[in-house]
Amino acid sequence: MKIVILGGGSIGGSVASELSSEDNDVFVIDNNEEIIAQLETREGVSVIHGNASSPKVLESASIDEKTLLLCLTDSEEVNLLSSIIAKTKFNAGSVICRLTGSTFADIAKEIAPFVDYFINPEDLITEEIKHLLHHPGSLEILDFIDNRIKLVSVYAKPSGLLVGRQIRDLKEHLPNYETRIPAIYRGEELIIPTGDTVINEGDEVFFIADEKHIEDVTVELQKLESRYKDIFIAGCGNIGKSLAKKIFNDFNIKVIDKDTKKCEDAAEELENVLILNADAADKDFLSSENIDDCDVFVTVTQDDEINVLCSLMAKRMGVKKTITIINKQAYFDIVGKDDLDIIISPVQITISHILKYVRRGSIFNVHKVKKGKAEAIELNVDERISKLIGKTIAELDLDKNINIPCIASGDEVKMAHGITEIKEGDHLLIFYKDKEVFENFYNKHK
Repeated sequence: MKIVILGGGSIGGSVASELSSEDNDVFVIDNNEEIIAQLETREGVSVIHGNASSPKVLESASIDEKTLLLCLTDSEEVNLLSSIIAKTKFNAGSVICRLTGSTFADIAKEIAPFVDYFINPEDLITEEIKHLLHHPGSLEILDFIDNRIKLVSVYAKPSGLLVGRQIRDLKEHLPNYETRIPAIYRGEELIIPTGDTVINEGDEVFFIADEKHIEDVTVELQKLESRYKDIFIAGCGNIGKSLAKKIFNDFNIKVIDKDTKKCEDAAEELENVLILNADAADKDFLSSENIDDCDVFVTVTQDDEINVLCSLMAKRMGVKKTITIINKQAYFDIVGKDDLDIIISPVQITISHILKYVRRGSIFNVHKVKKGKAEAIELNVDERISKLIGKTIAELDLDKNINIPCIASGDEVKMAHGITEIKEGDHLLIFYKDKEVFENFYNKHK
């Protein structure tokens, strides 16, 4: 597939690297020479230096009806204008357009009705943070099968009822509810467990549950945390304001930013939220605001360094939990779980939602997990993978890098057993180490 990406920044550049590894012809357009120089070194990525909304520049990319256009610059205006030009003048095939705020949200579909998917990373990020705030102890919560089932990860702690015991004991503890543990990360090692697998302290455990049972399963892995009440949000840009709007009815919120203009704008939009014009990394200020009574300190500025610094400061001063936005992949290897509690990757969240539309076909949903180290996918069983039809899970002879924990048949969502038969039209939730593992599985059964 030919894919033209407008904008080679943290999101566009990461999407380019991901898609170029999947036998796509990837072109990136950007007017920043430094970004272009960085992208030129990436295998499988071609670059064009220029304005992404220029008809002449777009023409140089040879966009046609077979082209997938991803408009991912930081400017809503550029993304929308580029979409319109590429579709009307060059008949671009599919179009995905990034909205960076709420300025055009209400009229985007009206002025660009041909866009296949409008993606708003800020909205995706705040939805994930909202889920985490409502489910204390969770590290990731991902939706599958029309939001009827969740893939959740938590750390196993000594207080968990199942820690030190075999997974098969989970049925004894939860006799009226069936769940699955499709994957465990023990350090950097991925374990696809069996019933005999013992949960160790420190394991990052992924489990399947519907939302009302998340706490039931979590308590098997760690003592259930008290419900959060007091939330500090560092940063009142688009993400900070969006998050505050979504959660102010459920929590006591304070939003902190040292930019006076941003605080004034936020105060106009958020009438019922306390906005504090101050430095979120100021130790004396945090102490004066009783930071040690804060349940969760959320850092959502546009600067990774500030986010990490503020979270570390808050944690040392006694805050119970930190949620930190980090864009740069390099920080994931530097900052560990002992330093920061939960790290949110806007890049990985955005890539997951874009992949859902890029891969299409039999694939209904894709999520990067473990900060991009693994994937979980929702696969529709149709004629393209007809060899799956009629087989049981046991007959698939899955290896240690892939697992099918859950199947949706019509309105019924059920946990998969070895004797579970796969039928045409079923949706399979599949957890796997990397896309090469999935490709081997898919090619074997198509």
